[in-house]
Amino acid sequence: MYHVNTYNGTYQLEIRGCFESFDEAIDGFQKAELEYMQNFEYEIGTTEYNQELENFMFHSRIDKC
Repeated sequence: MYHVNTYNGTYQLEIRGCFESFDEAIDGFQKAELEYMQNFEYEIGTTEYNQELENFMFHSRIDKC
């Protein structure tokens, strides 16, 4: 069982769900990442885009339970 918690932009984690397999957890994580990054109008590869992506990746996590 895996819990996916993702960064929501306010330095808080948002529970994204509980998944049976790691593959399902990765899919949930990637969907959350896409939703988060769509909130910004930065072009992919710009410094601003990379900083937001880094914030998301650093603060988000997948926990095995």
